[in-house]
Amino acid sequence: MRNRAQIKINHGLQITNYTQGITRYLLIATFILFTAVTVHSQGLIVMAKKVSGEVPSEPSDAMWRDATALSIPLAPQVMAKPRIYESKIKELKVRAIHNTRDIAFLIEWEDPTEDASIDIDKFSDAVALEFPSQTSKEKPHFAMGDKENPINIWFWRAAWQKADEKKRLYAMVDDFAGGLQVGNPVSIKRTYPVENLIAEGFGSVTDIRKAHNQDILAKGIRDGKKWLVIFKRSLTSSDKFEVSFKEGGVIPIAFAVWDGSEGHRGGRKVVSTWYYVGLETEERAGTYVYPVIAFLLTGAIIAILIFAIRKRRGA
Repeated sequence: MRNRAQIKINHGLQITNYTQGITRYLLIATFILFTAVTVHSQGLIVMAKKVSGEVPSEPSDAMWRDATALSIPLAPQVMAKPRIYESKIKELKVRAIHNTRDIAFLIEWEDPTEDASIDIDKFSDAVALEFPSQTSKEKPHFAMGDKENPINIWFWRAAWQKADEKKRLYAMVDDFAGGLQVGNPVSIKRTYPVENLIAEGFGSVTDIRKAHNQDILAKGIRDGKKWLVIFKRSLTSSDKFEVSFKEGGVIPIAFAVWDGSEGHRGGRKVVSTWYYVGLETEERAGTYVYPVIAFLLTGAIIAILIFAIRKRRGA
């Protein structure tokens, strides 16, 4: 009788250890899944918060505080000439908001010096957003795209917004607008501080819309020692070369920043690789639901195992 009882006890301990082992592995698997999904959603995707009213048109709008910021590391552009190898600008932060009609991005980065003028030896601070064109057959190379996969660039420059009206342009001689005659971009009076560009590789940038006919709103302000720049546009575009957004969809996005005090211009800039922007739906960011489902599924499996073991022991 004693041996039989001991066998039952040992058998029960084996079942208990077996159940605990399975439970432990399932919980570890759930943790790994939760971590992977969270890192993926928070580390690679900026979620454009859905709002019912108008999206903000000012960088200082209080609505931005409710939008989650994503930090984007930046590195010197070394892939093509002209290159740079060092820069004090290491990262930027991006937020996004949409209302099913328009989308807005807020970009901020640390820059102790405000460079908002252009001259022979002066260069402007600037920032650009990069998206695949609707004509792209697959995801383009993040460095200016290629002929098969063009990119759409939204480009803001501080000098276009804060032009010094009191200073005559060096291209003007005896009130004859020589710079304007030859199409010097420094001499052109701008209505908007932004350009809507298309590129098919290095050295292939083309302005989709003229400076007086932009469909993108852009504005930058200084906040202490950093820039805050907003971009705003309708979600969709009929122009095949521009990017279009869709609620519930995900679009690749990349970034570039120019620091005028470091002599940045043209290819001399800091850049990011591809990240993604996702547009929230009524269900919000669906990726956050998956860890909950995984947790509930794990609980259900554990309950089934316990039920089966108890039934077996009862038999």
